[in-house]
Amino acid sequence: MYKDSNLRTILKTISWRFTATATTITLVYLFTGQIRTAIEVGLLELVAKMIIYYLHEKGWARLKFGRVEIPAYVIWITGMPYSGKTTLGNMLAESLEKDQRKIQRLDSHTVRSLFPETGFTREEVNRHIKRVGHLASILEKNGIIAIASFVSPYTESREFVRGLCRNFVEVHLKSTAEFARQFDKEGFFDRIAKGELRDVPGVDKPYEYCEKTELSFDMRQHSLQQVHDAVLTYVKKAYN
Repeated sequence: MYKDSNLRTILKTISWRFTATATTITLVYLFTGQIRTAIEVGLLELVAKMIIYYLHEKGWARLKFGRVEIPAYVIWITGMPYSGKTTLGNMLAESLEKDQRKIQRLDSHTVRSLFPETGFTREEVNRHIKRVGHLASILEKNGIIAIASFVSPYTESREFVRGLCRNFVEVHLKSTAEFARQFDKEGFFDRIAKGELRDVPGVDKPYEYCEKTELSFDMRQHSLQQVHDAVLTYVKKAYN
């Protein structure tokens, strides 16, 4: 699938305008037999149509009739550690940016620095997710698609975020510790085994499922590309 660059579009516009003008000059010459008159009419037509086109576009720009707003939305990717949340979020952001949509990525690896000293108890995690939810909802209200990827294991805080947003799509990536371990390049699961990390949702602490989840995928049966395609199809059908 290809799309024209801005430069190609400009060049096509210029070439079309000059082709149309050359056609006018040719026709006038064929009817009058006077090349000077034909050129003068062609140049007059060129200038006149450029001015008329400018005024035409300015006039339509003032009219709201027929305009259809493309809504923003929040894609909330949730699931246990190393289930593919960050990678999926980045893939979706890249695809949507190609459609010239305004995108903002919110990820647990980067956003936590905005809210320092955030702990990992249930209360602290819920508080953190609610803060991020407020940020996502503000982005959405300003016409920016927010793609958030967080473990967000508790139904309470995810439903809180859903309530803040007008268009909310929860994407749950199901996995198991055994399956996710193969993607761990940082020794995360080794630290859990050594007791350095405790109460990890989905590993040694339950992940709370939500009945309202729009899309759910078992990552042992789906590739990230398949999930990406399914999510993209869903949001384009729902909001485009």
